[in-house]
Amino acid sequence: MPFIEGIKDIYNEIYGGSSGGSEKSATGYFSKWGWYPTLDMMAGGDILKINEVTELPVHTFHIGLAHRLDKQKMEANIRKGSNVTTL
Repeated sequence: MPFIEGIKDIYNEIYGGSSGGSEKSATGYFSKWGWYPTLDMMAGGDILKINEVTELPVHTFHIGLAHRLDKQKMEANIRKGSNVTTL
């Protein structure tokens, strides 16, 4: 039973019904999760692809991430009705 209790303590989001405190703000969320949200995004939300993402060469990963972030900014500008030629 100590193993099960340890798992429950580690994964309080699942077994305790809370996110563990200060994660209500964006800062708390990223402080808690670190790089995981970025890896999840780059893996397309597919947990089975996270290892593939982490095995990419550093420059391949960063160019993909930079492109995705620029694309998100452009799409946000389009949604706001801004000039689509600026990022």
